[in-house]
Amino acid sequence: MDKIIACSTIRREIEAINPDIESEYLEYGLHRTPKKLNKKVQEAVKESEEAGFSRIRLGYGLCSNGIAGISSEKAKLIVPRMHDCISILLGSSQSYHNEFCKNPGTIYLSRGWIEFGGDPLTQFENYKERVGADFAQETIELEYKNYTRLVFINTWVDGLEEYREYARQAADFVNLEFEIKEGNPDLLKMLLAGEENDEIAVFEPGRIILRTDLV
Repeated sequence: MDKIIACSTIRREIEAINPDIESEYLEYGLHRTPKKLNKKVQEAVKESEEAGFSRIRLGYGLCSNGIAGISSEKAKLIVPRMHDCISILLGSSQSYHNEFCKNPGTIYLSRGWIEFGGDPLTQFENYKERVGADFAQETIELEYKNYTRLVFINTWVDGLEEYREYARQAADFVNLEFEIKEGNPDLLKMLLAGEENDEIAVFEPGRIILRTDLV
């Protein structure tokens, strides 16, 4: 049996390609703490293999080493060879590399990241509740001072117009250039199909995922 364990931020993109695959989506905030992400993913893998799943896809990149060290005793693990979800939504690690070379000071948003509060406007409101508007503004300015561009990834899911406009407002709020980049489902399609190639790694049961396997 097949299953995917993935970040909640790419749930809509996965379901748009294959709504029938068995899936488990983990909390977005785990990416902020790689050790917690590692623990939760390993637990999910363990529970999945015990439930009889023999091929488990991970909808994660390396994610600040959060996926390094993961293994399965009984199932094959199928994992994208890349740093994070940005490359997944852009369609390849090369696409992300091209954008990085063009402008390394870039913040990326998608519908999923906006829905889960991973944007400057939501961060400002969260800070404001805790420390007041003035200090919240100073904190946001400090966090984004080294960035020059905000890119909204226009993926293959419906209902993106309001999210594109929201991303534009977020860019204005932190004084960043705004661009829209088309997402590409090819890599996610390969992951869901279980293909092994330059972009997708397959780990046999018992093999531990190393950082060097993914980047």
